[in-house]
Amino acid sequence: MLPNVVAKLYDVTMNCKNCQTELTQDAHFCQQCGQSSISVNRPFSVVAKDMMHELLDIDGRLWLTVRTMLCKPGQLTLEFNQGKRVKYTPPLRLYLAISILFFLVFSQIYHIYDPSSALTDSVVSYYSKAMFVLFPVFALIVQLFFRHSYYIGNLVFSMHIHSIVYLMLMFVAPLESVEKSHPVFLLLQIPPISYLTWYIFTAFKTVYQQNWWKTAAKTISAYMIYMAILGIVFDVVMAKIL
Repeated sequence: MLPNVVAKLYDVTMNCKNCQTELTQDAHFCQQCGQSSISVNRPFSVVAKDMMHELLDIDGRLWLTVRTMLCKPGQLTLEFNQGKRVKYTPPLRLYLAISILFFLVFSQIYHIYDPSSALTDSVVSYYSKAMFVLFPVFALIVQLFFRHSYYIGNLVFSMHIHSIVYLMLMFVAPLESVEKSHPVFLLLQIPPISYLTWYIFTAFKTVYQQNWWKTAAKTISAYMIYMAILGIVFDVVMAKIL
């Protein structure tokens, strides 16, 4: 008798709101039509929490991903290429979250410290879209120098590199905007820039497993080509468009 009661307590069923297929209580999606079984008729705070959880992946993976990215250059890409992906936030989701935050901070800095700047919200939006198109170009450049690698792995590497660059620029940009007011703000830019330089070289070394001389030469070459492309896009093409 008791086992039957316990079984009934744990084997609670419900119906899909879309097709009325019977579902178990722990089912997140209907096996018949694929619709989510989670009801939206709940308090707003609960729904908002679920949405933020889904968007930012706030279940420990985001913080582990950011910590690993900051402290172990190239490790995220290396483990992704090795198939160890479940414990980390997906590269594209990480890139989108950090890039959106960066461009929001970037636009606010210019509005605060240079109200006369032509950097409008539409221009910032255009820059962010341009960078979304350009980070695959960086992956292609890396592919040219590291022929033994695969493009998808290089694309993931590009997303991770751009993410760390955006994070560092969020520290550097405010200091740069007020550096003329006092020399100390110029000096404060040295640590993050030095860290970023060390980070990029180390990340290339970790991911592509070549000696330091080859890594340095290929990293510098890839960087110079990419900067030239960025210069053409932003100084020439976008100047005519905007």
